[in-house]
Amino acid sequence: MVRGHGRSLVVTCEHASNAVPKELHGLGLLASRRQQHVAWDPGALPVAQAIAAAFDAPLMVGEWSRLVVDLNRSEDHPRLCAARTEDGPVPGNQALTAADRERRLQRWWRPFRAATARAVGRAVVTSGGCLHLSVHSFVERLNGVERRSDVGLLFHPQRPRERALVVALQAALVAQGLSVRKNFPYFGHTDGHTQSLRSSQSPARYLGIEIELNQRTARTAAGQRRFAVALVAALRTTVG
Repeated sequence: MVRGHGRSLVVTCEHASNAVPKELHGLGLLASRRQQHVAWDPGALPVAQAIAAAFDAPLMVGEWSRLVVDLNRSEDHPRLCAARTEDGPVPGNQALTAADRERRLQRWWRPFRAATARAVGRAVVTSGGCLHLSVHSFVERLNGVERRSDVGLLFHPQRPRERALVVALQAALVAQGLSVRKNFPYFGHTDGHTQSLRSSQSPARYLGIEIELNQRTARTAAGQRRFAVALVAALRTTVG
């Protein structure tokens, strides 16, 4: 199994920030709306930082809101620069031209993806394989339905080594009192950063796991610490 220490582990946090570059004028959104999940993943960054620090691993952090450009979407995805979210339009993206979109890709999306690809490539060369953890958070209630699980672990169901690692991580987290579901609240093999890297890395050398944290807990500093401690312990148990 891929070791979890040092250069063989790569951590990313695509939706770490709700900030918007000054020249985009807040995308025409109220500050209160930019605090919502449509703009970022509250609580994900401190957990990603704690995991990276515990294993002395490289960490790539998204500097801007996903409404500027979504680092977890493919370059040609229709919602890469979303013109509308579930709670309304995004004025600053409504009349986005192809040239505007390309500028955002060049300035923010491609550098982040390239930095991650380089880190993964170094891990594969120096350690023989890479475990990539992409850290996110999800809203606790959607369309009136309560999402009760604490953690979701997303993986590709046709990659046995990813499945085996997730099963082990799930057991280790449950033993610490957390409720954990596999491929929840999203599927692990749909469009995303880990899925993109799977296309260029073999299943024997690359494991891409997306960690989803329930914002019910992740919004507070105490909740972030709880998740960080549990995940670091689970990773030490399962990948060394």
